[in-house]
Amino acid sequence: MKRLTLVGIFLLLTATSWAQCSFTSRTHGNLQWSEPAKIIAPDRSWVVEVHPALDADENRTPVTLHKCGESKSLPLFTLQRSAELYWSSDSKHVLVVNQPLSGTNKVLLFPVPRSATDTQEIPSDALDRTVNNAIVERLGKNKHIQFYLPTFVSWKDSSLLLAVGGETYAENVGPLDTFCYGLRINSDTLRVENVLAEKELKASTGHGCKTSP
Repeated sequence: MKRLTLVGIFLLLTATSWAQCSFTSRTHGNLQWSEPAKIIAPDRSWVVEVHPALDADENRTPVTLHKCGESKSLPLFTLQRSAELYWSSDSKHVLVVNQPLSGTNKVLLFPVPRSATDTQEIPSDALDRTVNNAIVERLGKNKHIQFYLPTFVSWKDSSLLLAVGGETYAENVGPLDTFCYGLRINSDTLRVENVLAEKELKASTGHGCKTSP
């Protein structure tokens, strides 16, 4: 009985090892459309992979989510230029600050499926809509956003902090005015829990906003 128990433990450990990625862990990365990359989850069970499509007429590089130890991958998004990618500490979410155009970022949040066989489409733009709505509400309806440049500040448990800056103009005339807010968002519910003014953001975190390309 003791021998069988030891064999069972050995097989369990072997299966766990096989299900984990074996290469060097890197939970944050700068992605470029022309460069291959692998960004692994903290628990080493999933990895985001960048597969450059260098023979395409336009920059359209697929970024996929791959379950370690399995062959199937799930599509995340198409990388047209560059992006910053961050894994949550619990490996349940992937945050992407996508930069498809100069002067315009887009925040994408992907929940990690329970398995690679989960073929349900992964929603991604709900967080960006939440951020946009919060900024528009504070700027006022007469302000039009010229540059929209959210950046990552911190992410602890489900508390995600973004610095959202840019430039606006009023009623189709200049001059451009800058804006900067810190948005603390629950990454599980996508609820905005706190909005920090620029001075408060800098005082509490040392981070400012990017306001122009």
